[in-house]
Amino acid sequence: MTSPSKMLKAREVAQWLGVSESAIYKWVAENNFPKPYKLGDGEAKRSASRWDREDIQTWLEQRRDT
Repeated sequence: MTSPSKMLKAREVAQWLGVSESAIYKWVAENNFPKPYKLGDGEAKRSASRWDREDIQTWLEQRRDT
């Protein structure tokens, strides 16, 4: 991963996990992946979805343990 940020874009999450961005959003819709944080002005519909790196790390560890 190239981003030093704790908050990751869908593209960065997908690259990290080796899947498509659409897979990430599908997993979220199915409640099988951490939900993103919505950043920005929700009233103006100018928000951005970002995932917390630690949430994804925890998700990975839980999957490894099953």
